[in-house]
Amino acid sequence: MNTQAASDPLPPVPDFDVYAPTESLTGATTDGTVVTLVWSDGVTSQFHGIFLRDHAMEPGTYNMETRESLCEVDSYPADLSVAEAAIDAGGALTLTFKPENLTSRFHPGWLRAHDYSNLPRPDPADIRPELWCGADLGAPPSFDGRDILEDDDVLAAWLGAIARYGIARLTDVATEPGMVRKVVERIGPIRVSNFGDVFEVKAKVDPDSNAYTGLPLFPHTDLSTREYEPGLQFLHCLENTTQGGLATYIDGYRVVDDIRRFDADIFDALASIPWTFANRARNTDYRFRSPIVVLGPDGDYRELRLTGFLRAPLEVSFADVPRAYASFRHLSARLRDPQYAVAFAYRPGDLVGFDNRRVLHGRSAFDPAAGHRWLQGCYCEREELLSRIRVLDRQERALRMAAL
Repeated sequence: MNTQAASDPLPPVPDFDVYAPTESLTGATTDGTVVTLVWSDGVTSQFHGIFLRDHAMEPGTYNMETRESLCEVDSYPADLSVAEAAIDAGGALTLTFKPENLTSRFHPGWLRAHDYSNLPRPDPADIRPELWCGADLGAPPSFDGRDILEDDDVLAAWLGAIARYGIARLTDVATEPGMVRKVVERIGPIRVSNFGDVFEVKAKVDPDSNAYTGLPLFPHTDLSTREYEPGLQFLHCLENTTQGGLATYIDGYRVVDDIRRFDADIFDALASIPWTFANRARNTDYRFRSPIVVLGPDGDYRELRLTGFLRAPLEVSFADVPRAYASFRHLSARLRDPQYAVAFAYRPGDLVGFDNRRVLHGRSAFDPAAGHRWLQGCYCEREELLSRIRVLDRQERALRMAAL
């Protein structure tokens, strides 16, 4: 039995988060299957005994260093019950499980945060997308990037804006080559592609992508040819003395949402008929087949796959070909509507981060012989951004608690 002295501090929790016990426990009872808790603010919480046993911070249940489980669900007795429930002198919940005869303590802040009988504490990374038209947004949300390698407050604000709007810009970032790598590694690992880890966006001889020319680029997502499109893309301007080459960004979710509301048949075709996208380079051959609009189980937007200049021959039924082209044509026409786009000239020091599965990006044409335009870019994944938002939030809460 794991007994605890009354003077012991609050017990550890099954993760690395910070839990401030803002409310104290005033009552704890059990019927053997369910534990009922009463809090100082009058809220009542209920937990199943199996849930609490599964998260008991016991040496045989959790690795105390990694906070990873050591048990599978079938490791617990089939006749598991909670024999006793009490609040100890330190304010922790104390439960005795039978037939193991195991007594475990639970942190009240953790219990309150994971109260699934009421509303649990919201995930700080669960930021609802705010759809936009360029005519309303005006410009990407922008933040001073001079101290981005050290300033966690700016990093948190920038990442939060990317999560909400799908795009946000840092200004005045140092224009040294490789800076985009340093900034993105503040978020998480870089996603390597067939273009390398950090890629150069400038006109070059014998290009393997239209991006490496002065040609205009129609709004698109990158790497629709991959099973797993990169979630985020970052472009850092090191030099720009050309005329033209305006950056264009469009909230693809807003465009397809308008189609969904006013052209249901077109939307259904975009969300159901798969297109094949292929990267037909000399030394690689990447292909993927998917509808342009990918929905989640609740009909929410999960991603767009729209690299029009990489579309390959359709692999659909004969009857679906006219409908596929009609829906693609409708979408392309909407993407030409200037109300949707945010357009601007990159300035040296601009570093734009955007959700590559939501926000389409493109550019107008420019003459490579009339100046220099040099961007460096790289990819990262959505979950890296969400993870960093959570960690930054955790660090902020820890600082607030330490100041009390």
